[in-house]
This record gives sequence, structure tokens and C-alpha cells, in this order.
Amino acid sequence: MRRIVKRLMILSAAVCLLIVGLFLYVIGRTPEIKNEKHLAHVDWLPTEASDITYAQSDDFGWFQCYECTISRDAVAKLAQREGWKLEVKENVFASLRSSLGLPALREVDGKKMDLVPKALFYEDRKPNNGGVTVIYDLELGRLFVHRSHR
Repeated sequence: MRRIVKRLMILSAAVCLLIVGLFLYVIGRTPEIKNEKHLAHVDWLPTEASDITYAQSDDFGWFQCYECTISRDAVAKLAQREGWKLEVKENVFASLRSSLGLPALREVDGKKMDLVPKALFYEDRKPNNGGVTVIYDLELGRLFVHRSHR
């Protein structure tokens, strides 16, 4: 009986060390982020999209951030294809531009910020905070899409 208890304790300790080691490996890694600026085309966006900048990581907690110039008609078709129900919304922040390494969209009251005064907007957030956020700047004709682990 003592032998079985001793083996179970050793096995439990080994499992705990394995879990702690895996946890330390995951939090200690620097995720690989691919970042491209001012591209003419990417596969999933319509051919009408131009000046495309994106950042993405396929690591644990993956994400994709895209911004591009595109017409409202092309956005409507893309939204239909992707299942995004776009609604008009005012004063939306496209805060993901900083992760793309792009300058602020506008200057408001002397402060540079990524404010979209009038937008087409869609968001589907999951309990883990993953999901998709879509912002189309009606004034600038710029589309912002952020997708993350869902």
C-alpha cells in the first residue's frame, strides 16, 4: 500500500511540474507577429481593396488586424459574404491602428486620435473576449477589421 501511495505522489509531482513548465513556456514566449504595410492586395479582401495594412499572429491567443481603403459598395458585399450586419454608429474609436503602426486618423480638440465620427459598425464578441469588430469610416472610405481567438 505504501508503495502505491509513494508512486502516486511521485506521479502527481511530475504532472504538476509538467503543467508549471508548460505554463512558464507559454507566458515566456514572445509571439510572432507578422506585419505588412500599404499592400495592393490580400487574399480574403475584395480586389477593390487597396492600401492594405495588417498585423496578425497565429500563436496562442491569435489575432488579425486589417485596415484598407475600399468603397462602400464593396464593403456591403464583403459584409454580406462574411455575415456582418453593419449599422450606422457615431464616434467609434478604431483603436487598433496603433498596433498596425499607423498614425492617428484625426485631430480632435488639438489631440490626435483614431476617432471615426460616422461609421458602419459590426461587433460580435464572445465570452472569452474573442470575436470580430468591423468599422467602416464613411468619410475616409477606410475599413478596419479585427478578429481574434473565438
